[in-house]
Amino acid sequence: MLKKLIFIALVLTFTGLSHAQDYSLGSEGIKAGTAPGPGFYYLMYNNYYTSDKSVNKNGDENDIGFDLSTFANVHRFVYVTEKKILGGYYGMNIIIPLVYADLNIDAAGVDKDETAVGDIVIEPMFISWRKERYEAVLGTALFVPTGSYEKDRALNIGKDHYTFMLTLGGTYYPDKNREWSLSVLTRYEKHFENQDTNVTYGDDIDLEWGIAKAVTKKVEVGLVGYAHWQITDDKGSDAGWDKSVHDRIFGIGPEVDIFSETLGAVFKCKLYKEFEGRDTNEGTSAWLTFVKPL
Repeated sequence: MLKKLIFIALVLTFTGLSHAQDYSLGSEGIKAGTAPGPGFYYLMYNNYYTSDKSVNKNGDENDIGFDLSTFANVHRFVYVTEKKILGGYYGMNIIIPLVYADLNIDAAGVDKDETAVGDIVIEPMFISWRKERYEAVLGTALFVPTGSYEKDRALNIGKDHYTFMLTLGGTYYPDKNREWSLSVLTRYEKHFENQDTNVTYGDDIDLEWGIAKAVTKKVEVGLVGYAHWQITDDKGSDAGWDKSVHDRIFGIGPEVDIFSETLGAVFKCKLYKEFEGRDTNEGTSAWLTFVKPL
């Protein structure tokens, strides 16, 4: 019975950031609610996540010998047009992740690792507004189940279902010189039924926030965080767990952004410590992101 429960928990786990949602928490950080102006952009996200703590619905640690490490190398291509809709610039992007995961669970005799392309994200439309004291973004995206997945495998990179995601966020500059910034970015995830099992995971809300200060023209520092809540029950005849249990997690940490004049690019460095998890696992997430206009 224990092995069955652990296997079910693994099916719910996304190895990119090890939570049940599809969106990678913490990927944006400072000025999360800001989209770039018209042009082509390339972003490369590098995320290392590690956790040795699995928690139940009450937040108590599961004594199962849990140990997870993942590394995701993610490539994002963004195009923002000159065309305006409702006064904002129309843009689109595609995200292609390559993920390595290493999982050990002593209680279930699990010792697995895998490297594979993850689920591709297509955002056919987002609208961004850029004003003197604020910026805002509204977008829709689709997670496509292109990632590696097998029904009876303990560790899967892919999620085996489509997910629709709605994005809304903004960045506010309290001072006229725009040295300070306050940002919030929200995501709503609607999951569709798994392709190989009769399971539909509950909807999720994800939130990222950041408070930052430009210390020079090339360096910006701040405090960033994220939160995730499952807000509806899981469904389906193959969902053999308590479908009314909802997972959640919070994370917080520092970020430093550095502009390289030589490369004409920005390097974004973030480190999050997770806490107050429920029905998931808690760990540490480190990000190094490269942003380059093309």
